Amino acid sequence: MTQALTPALATIRERNKHKRVFGWIFLYVVLIATFVFSVYWQAKRVNTLGLASGKLQLTTSKSTYTIGDSISYTLKNNLEKPITLVTSCPQEPLYVYSWANNAWARIHDTATASACSGEPPQQTIPVGGSYTQTFDKWPNLFDKPGIYRIVSLATNYTALPYADFQVIAKPVVIQPKVETQTQIIIQKVITPVYITVPSSGGGGDN
Repeated sequence: MTQALTPALATIRERNKHKRVFGWIFLYVVLIATFVFSVYWQAKRVNTLGLASGKLQLTTSKSTYTIGDSISYTLKNNLEKPITLVTSCPQEPLYVYSWANNAWARIHDTATASACSGEPPQQTIPVGGSYTQTFDKWPNLFDKPGIYRIVSLATNYTALPYADFQVIAKPVVIQPKVETQTQIIIQKVITPVYITVPSSGGGGDN
C-alpha cells in the first residue's frame, strides 16, 4: 500500500510546486502592472500642469562693461502666464558662467547678510511685465576681464533664456610728462674804459 501511495504523493507535490510557481508569476505580474500604472498616472498628472507658451526674454543694459560698472539685467515676460522667480540671496540671483579654456564654467559669489535683509521670498512677473535687477550685491562675480553669460530659470517654463556680455579692464590713464627747461641767459657786460685826456695849458710868455 505504501508503494501505491508514493506516486500519489509525488503527483500532489508536483501540483503544489506548479501552484507555487504560478503564484509567484502572478505576484510579479501584479507588481509590474502596479508600477507601470503608477508611472503612467504620474506622467499624466505632470502633463496636466500646462507649461506656459511664449517666450521669456533676458537682456542686459549693455553688451560691454568696465570692471566696477553696475551690471543690470531685465527679464521680460512674453508668456501667456505670470512667472515666479524664487529669491536665492545670499547666492547670486541667476546662473552665472565665465568663458575659460574654451568652455563655460559656472562661478559663484555670496552677498552679505545685510544686503539680503528685506528681500521678498519670490518675485512674480505678470504677463507682459518686466523685472530689472543688478548684480551690485555680488561684486566679485565680474571683477576680472572676460566674457560672461547669465541664465535665468522660471517656474512652468522649460527654456533657459540667457544673455552674453563682455567685461573689460579699466583704461590706464597716462599722465602727461611735464618737462622743465632751464634757460641760461648769457649777458655780455661791457665795462667802459675811461681814458684821461690831458688838459691843454697855455704856457706862453707875456
